[in-house]
Amino acid sequence: MNPKTATSTPFRWVCKNLPENLRWYGAAAFGAFPLDMSQYKSLFGGTRIPQKEKDWLMRCADSKHFIVLHRGRIYSVDLFDKNGSIVPAEQVQACLSIILSEQSNLKSEECVGSLTSLERDQWAKARSELSSIGNNSASLALIDNSLFALCLDPPRSDNLDQLAESLLSGGDARNRWFDKCFQLIVDAQGTAAINFEHSWGDGVAVLRLMEESFRDAKQNHFVHPKETFNATAYLGNFILTDSVRQKIQEAQAKHVATGSRICYSSAEYFDLNRQTIKRSKLSPDSVIQLAIQLTFYKLFKEFVPSYESCSTAAFLKGRTECVRSATSATTNTVLAIESNKGNIGELLKKCSAVHSQLVKEAATGQGFDRHLMGLRCTAERLGWLQPKLFSSDIYKYMNRFILSTSTLSTETITIGGFGPVVPDGFGIGYNVLNSKMGALISSYKDQRSADAFADSLVESLDILKNIIIKQ
Repeated sequence: MNPKTATSTPFRWVCKNLPENLRWYGAAAFGAFPLDMSQYKSLFGGTRIPQKEKDWLMRCADSKHFIVLHRGRIYSVDLFDKNGSIVPAEQVQACLSIILSEQSNLKSEECVGSLTSLERDQWAKARSELSSIGNNSASLALIDNSLFALCLDPPRSDNLDQLAESLLSGGDARNRWFDKCFQLIVDAQGTAAINFEHSWGDGVAVLRLMEESFRDAKQNHFVHPKETFNATAYLGNFILTDSVRQKIQEAQAKHVATGSRICYSSAEYFDLNRQTIKRSKLSPDSVIQLAIQLTFYKLFKEFVPSYESCSTAAFLKGRTECVRSATSATTNTVLAIESNKGNIGELLKKCSAVHSQLVKEAATGQGFDRHLMGLRCTAERLGWLQPKLFSSDIYKYMNRFILSTSTLSTETITIGGFGPVVPDGFGIGYNVLNSKMGALISSYKDQRSADAFADSLVESLDILKNIIIKQ
């Protein structure tokens, strides 16, 4: 459905005024169909609690505050009063002003947030030790029960690649709490981003939050900068032993070392966009996926297992399914482009048709990856003998995704991405907008070059643009 329809007055009026059991029909009249909403209850007030071997996802349904991380310190700010009413925006602004007035950094060995970057079992052990000291368990509960985390950072680079590195890894993590459902990161230049914990939900819910927040912030200016309001912000204090301080420093060193191994590179292309591709009766998603395949082949002369995330929110508690975007159609098209032989225009149409069918099958529960994963996990849980398929070399190969991709097509964000899922792979977050196409590529520096991939991706898009406009 067109996003403009979803926010239109007629659509909202019909869905609001029809009886609950009839709203589905009203929405369907506008081309909208129901999607699972179960993830949204975990969007606020959730925390991933580290435990040995398996973490616990907790959710505080009556949370009234959020936490603010600034210069390594952790504060609590009320967003609702004791009656459940939202507090004035001026009060929140006043609290943030108080927090920002602190100009000194907390000592690095006292920045507890860095512990959340540890390997989960290590963090579980460190948290247990931390919680046993003094009143630290109450401070941890204040964080766990908060609505979300707001991270106020110093000015960052205007360079998109360096900005992506900062927003995804957070340096030594002293100003992060990675366990929270999501962290809203805002630097002193006004650059904002969301870093979210992935186990509770997927990008569909977070993207909706970003779009609604962006639209609301542009339309409604709640607070004038000159307004004043008396308020207080509670500072969460931790009592630390030498042992915990040492663990914090070790966590920071490990996190910085891990982050330094990953490089990020952004690619933007303005000569091809969503509307141009659609006018050629091609799928925009298929075009950029083909560009990714072409890029990888140009650089490494091979085709590899490729993953594209597809939402299965059409089903109750649906999460994602895998679209395997490397197909015989993309292979034939890439080889034809490289050799400049064959009817490439027709091959492009075949790619689009095959890709669109794969996406449709994945979204409607006809994929096979999650099904096989469910069978394997069930066999493990029940202690059954694993079928030989799961230990075969071909199965291991096909599930080692060198190219891991996900689309973030929205006009509200500049870039979005994630790290590679295997040491010699690429993590690619891409978007196809009405004004441009782009991607954020990540890789391990000692394995493959994200910069080379980004440069080659622009060249691939230029090649496809020239083919498309000639049709």
